[in-house]
Amino acid sequence: MTIQHRMALVSTGNDLAHSLRHLREICTRPDFQVMARQHARGKLTVQEKIACLFDPGTFGEDLAPRSDLDPRHGERRLLTGHGMMHGRAVAAAIFDSAIAAGSVTISTGVKLIKQMQLAEAQRCPLLIDWDSGGADINDGVASLDIFRQIFTQMNEISGRIPTLSIISGLNAGGGAYAPVMTDTVIMIDGSMMAVTGPTVIKVATGEDVTPDEMGGAQLHSERSGEAHYRVPTYEEATRLARRYVTYLPESMWSFPPRLEPRDKPGVSTNLRAIITQARHNARLKKNASWDIRTFIEAAVDDDSWLEYHEKFGTSAVVGFARIAGIAVAMIANQRQVLGASMTAASSSKVTRFLKLANAYHLPVITFVDVPGFIATQEESEGQILSQGATLLMMYPNVMVPRISVVIDKAFGGAYCAMDSLTTSVRARFCRHYGFTTGQIAVMGKEAGPFFTYGGDGGDPIVRERNQERYETEYLNMRLAFEGGFVTPLEPETLRQRLVEDVPQLYAAYQEYWHTLGRELELVRERCPTLWNELRYGAIRGLVQPL
Repeated sequence: MTIQHRMALVSTGNDLAHSLRHLREICTRPDFQVMARQHARGKLTVQEKIACLFDPGTFGEDLAPRSDLDPRHGERRLLTGHGMMHGRAVAAAIFDSAIAAGSVTISTGVKLIKQMQLAEAQRCPLLIDWDSGGADINDGVASLDIFRQIFTQMNEISGRIPTLSIISGLNAGGGAYAPVMTDTVIMIDGSMMAVTGPTVIKVATGEDVTPDEMGGAQLHSERSGEAHYRVPTYEEATRLARRYVTYLPESMWSFPPRLEPRDKPGVSTNLRAIITQARHNARLKKNASWDIRTFIEAAVDDDSWLEYHEKFGTSAVVGFARIAGIAVAMIANQRQVLGASMTAASSSKVTRFLKLANAYHLPVITFVDVPGFIATQEESEGQILSQGATLLMMYPNVMVPRISVVIDKAFGGAYCAMDSLTTSVRARFCRHYGFTTGQIAVMGKEAGPFFTYGGDGGDPIVRERNQERYETEYLNMRLAFEGGFVTPLEPETLRQRLVEDVPQLYAAYQEYWHTLGRELELVRERCPTLWNELRYGAIRGLVQPL
């Protein structure tokens, strides 16, 4: 062996030893061990979450804890700061479950409250990543009191700045109540929101339950309605969160960003043909449904539709979109589910989305195709009357511009609930249209002929004749057009009508809002007590959970 070979082996051995020492140093570092433990649990570290959420290099920490604090101190269980999402400032509070399961001490709660107040003061959206077991038992009743203060602060910022929760871990107690007080909840598969955890249930009752059974993503996105989005991974949650905030303003004092309009490529969807075919199928006793998303996609800007609360209350569809580059809230009946009949769940879903749209200056576009509120014993037990009544009261309280279009059926009280002329208190911001192919009536042709012309004696020929007569006399738009309840609109002109109306109405609304803001400044200067009442009452667009 030559001297060169020996020297090369020695050098290789030294390099290997150096690499092993370096690797050992890395593996024994606390941050590496934390990362390894989090990855073993299928979770990301706080730093990795920040990298997913914000534009590169834009995040800066707020309310950083002192360096001399204990590693498990309550302030270290929550990281707070600001970063950019698509160039817009967003505040964040991220619980670190690697420290005491993210449980909330007094100092943790104080830090979260300060961050909420800071976000409101800076008038920017707030994102909270929840991975907390709730109140820290060691702080006793004081930990409950700090959660009471958190809930109060949540209430104060509701409707003033957009708030978004990501549920990334197991959240119990206050860690589950607080997220549903925010505007929108994104749940990741494997996470949990529940009054208490499975371990407590096991100790208290002996019952074995899983986190999914207690309050998993499927339960809350499909049955309880507490979660508005369900996603498989944290990366998907962050992509959704970043897209979601683009539809909202920085606060109630500003307006959502307006983008360049994007027309649909190719040939326009033939909406009239869809309606005509469905009517033909109905007469042949065939499937006469359609997916209302077809109408939504045909009406809005290309690639702008973002559905909201998709799996809950599915006889109604709601979501964000853009028309002429303006962010709007879309609400529509879905006849593929229960023939588009409104349920307690779909009524509460629409009501809540209306509150969200109204708080953050999103014009509301309603596509009406509803045969009524569903009348079953199960729905009666599920508060269909109170939920329907809440919806009936909601549309008159909406300040933002509203456009409704009767796509096909609009019967009974459900017609009133889904934005009709009589709800237009601010008429100059509203438009109400009806397709010339539509139907507005007290009842449909199944029950209407019986109460109009009497029974048919079980004779199918008489029944068919009465139904045809009823359709001719009542199931058309003639009475609605003549009474001025809706303005005629051809299906082919739907998008063009919206593209013309939305910017016009929105400009008038913005001018009105700026005038209102100037007058409120005068109230704050000259009538501070009245201003205080307005600030904590009528002036605030409160967004409440279901």
